[in-house]
Amino acid sequence: MKSKQNFGIRLAKTIFLIVLALAVSGFLYFSYFLLPEKVADSITAKAKIRLPLTSTPKDDGFSYQDVSFPTSDGVTLLGWWIAAKSRKPLGTVILSHGVFKNRGQVLSRAEFLVKAGYQVLLFDHRGEGLSGESPVSGGVLEAGDYLAAVNYLKTSHHLARPVAFLGFSLGAISAIRAAPQCPDVDAVIADSPLPNVKAYVSRRGMGGAFARLPGFFSRCLTDYDQLTGLTLKPSDLNLEPIVRQFNEKPILYITGEADDLARSEDVRKLFAETQSKHRSLVYIPEAGHEQTYSLYPMIYEQAVKSFLTEVKEKFPELSEKDFLKNVKLSSSKNL
Repeated sequence: MKSKQNFGIRLAKTIFLIVLALAVSGFLYFSYFLLPEKVADSITAKAKIRLPLTSTPKDDGFSYQDVSFPTSDGVTLLGWWIAAKSRKPLGTVILSHGVFKNRGQVLSRAEFLVKAGYQVLLFDHRGEGLSGESPVSGGVLEAGDYLAAVNYLKTSHHLARPVAFLGFSLGAISAIRAAPQCPDVDAVIADSPLPNVKAYVSRRGMGGAFARLPGFFSRCLTDYDQLTGLTLKPSDLNLEPIVRQFNEKPILYITGEADDLARSEDVRKLFAETQSKHRSLVYIPEAGHEQTYSLYPMIYEQAVKSFLTEVKEKFPELSEKDFLKNVKLSSSKNL
């Protein structure tokens, strides 16, 4: 009787271990083969959907020119050139949008800058809007779009200094990546940059919590490279090494306090890692990822215009009188 009981226990344990092994095997297969492939497929599928331009600067009373220019790797980019109202612009701002969007997403930002006295070039990133075909690369290739924009303005004699890059989301990532490569750019405004593409996969993609598994993101990237012909590695998509080599170029970070994608703590960490004497960080209260400008435009505009003014004036040192005045104002606000 006892031997039968022992046999029954051993059989139950064996069955349990087999079931457990099958469950673990199934989980690993799903996590490292099936799901990464679906993540890669979903990103490439989204990239194939081109959003139409639903408005132009003319709709808001701004004169503009349709422009096109090539990148160094042969992609044709399309955009809008909006000249400043005055003959002597305060500077040049080159502006771009977030992933799977187009220049229309940042048109309102361009218009307030033109009203403030700047000339603006805003364009569709490669593979987006009306620009030429190219896979989304998390800012690695898109950084070249900013460099191409600068080259276009130089050859067309429209490059009035100071020159600033202003990018939103993917545009911010691209602007940050491009700036250290471009001696003609004087400053960067990074609106809601993600620290890496892994953050997008975990917060917007199908990966979700699986992105925390060791090696999961690498598997997604391998599958994505196979679909697109790219050769990206996780280390290629991390912004921290880039901002550590910013070579003292001024940068303004903008973050929405309620942003669930480019989270404020991530932007704050990028700010802390940035090796630049002139770096600023502005929080937009209650703003989600696409609300940094729309929710509190006055805060946004004042922050951007003040930063660009400081760039133009080369960040003059405050006099003792102005310093004490600012300290007094800051203290009053904190009461």
